[in-house]
Amino acid sequence: MKFLVADDHELIRQGVKGMLRGLDPDAQFDEADSWETLAAAARPDADHDLAIVDLHMPGMSGAASLEILLKEHPALPVVVLSAEESPDEMRAVLAAGALGFVPKRQPASVMLKAIELVLSGGAYVPMEALSLLGAREAAQAAPGGAGNSPAAPSVTEPIVHVEALQPHQQHLLENLAPRQQDIMRLVHRGWTNKMIARELGVAEGTVKVHLSVIFRALGVHNRSTAIAVINGWLEAGRTL
Repeated sequence: MKFLVADDHELIRQGVKGMLRGLDPDAQFDEADSWETLAAAARPDADHDLAIVDLHMPGMSGAASLEILLKEHPALPVVVLSAEESPDEMRAVLAAGALGFVPKRQPASVMLKAIELVLSGGAYVPMEALSLLGAREAAQAAPGGAGNSPAAPSVTEPIVHVEALQPHQQHLLENLAPRQQDIMRLVHRGWTNKMIARELGVAEGTVKVHLSVIFRALGVHNRSTAIAVINGWLEAGRTL
């Protein structure tokens, strides 16, 4: 697997890399310590399986920078690693398209489980964040705080916003990373994740995280709906 580790503290980068080697002893890494180096390292042809990104490196403006990054590189799967834990920032991070938010205060074991969850196709948000976000949604749902709070999403389910395709989502359709192109060709043929992993020589979890990114971009929940979208795209004369 190939990871992008972005943090302005070398000690943290080395710690994250060591943890990721526990998942894959042969893992490859690109590193960044600022907005400039992150933007350069996140090029599509790098084909990263996952990026672990600190929001507050030099040159960055929190979730606003993440949104810019994902609009420029929508095929990049991102987990945010942050010392700040405000509900507003967590909400903004997820809205920008991150697949997970891990507070830096969490022990390495929790961080590792969060990354494993994302690599398996899920999304991770701290439990306390889910309760805070749910409370805020309830307060905004009706005047005076009345109304029912919507059910908080499970941390084992991908967080997908189903809405009209945005410009950056359309950009992903037209500019799939090479690995996403390979995977979508095989999905379109009806192959299972296990078959795809065997064909491409990657872990099944790698296939799942790429599918999660594509599903997020299409605004769908599953492969059957994704195939329907892709079929409409092909009828318009596009090719994978």
